Amino acid sequence: MLRAIIIDDELIGINTLKVLIEKHTQGIKIVATATEPEKGITAIDDYKPEVVFLDISMPKMSGFELLEKVNHKNFKLVFTTAHQEYAIKAIKNGVYDYLLKPIDIEELKICINKILEESPLKEIQKKHTTGLIELSVKDGIIFIKPQDVIRLEASGSYTVFYLINNVKHIASKNLKEFEPMLDPNLFYRCHQSHIINLQKVEKMVSADGLFARMSDDSMPEIGKKNKEFFLEKLKNI
Repeated sequence: MLRAIIIDDELIGINTLKVLIEKHTQGIKIVATATEPEKGITAIDDYKPEVVFLDISMPKMSGFELLEKVNHKNFKLVFTTAHQEYAIKAIKNGVYDYLLKPIDIEELKICINKILEESPLKEIQKKHTTGLIELSVKDGIIFIKPQDVIRLEASGSYTVFYLINNVKHIASKNLKEFEPMLDPNLFYRCHQSHIINLQKVEKMVSADGLFARMSDDSMPEIGKKNKEFFLEKLKNI
């Protein structure tokens, strides 16, 4: 499922688009919204969404100005506006699609279906339906089933894989390199140092922070800014 953010200075605009997406489309999850451009910039850089629905005409900062200030730029940009005269400028700024308000349901469906068809996550999900995970370890190469993995933990330039039956492997790649190899519907990077198998989460624990109790009784930490998205991911398992 692709993560999306809606940025619009009018709350009614956000709520309307959110309802339309949730009622009439599939494959898109709204993970954050913002009525203020600065908060929108923070949301984009924190959540790193695959899709951003952005209003062009906002009083404090235009959508074009906002785009110049974000660090994370790897997303499909869909402008939403009531002003058709912005269309040419939007196209020149590399906008993926352009929705005029009031938003037409059929145009929204076409837009989202096109995004989903071109999404790299679609290929990743296909690849990991039956695929094994290849690990380069000290004495050779091994292959493990994704469903046997409980969690991954960063250890310098290495990654420790914790599997069922108390099996542990140390792989000669860092955590960042493994992240795109894993099925995003099954695995979630809950912290800078941890990737967990969502199907192995047994309980959430609040004790001087937020932790996930896993099936092996380990408790990797959940980053504060990841809490809301983590809960949404669990609901979809």
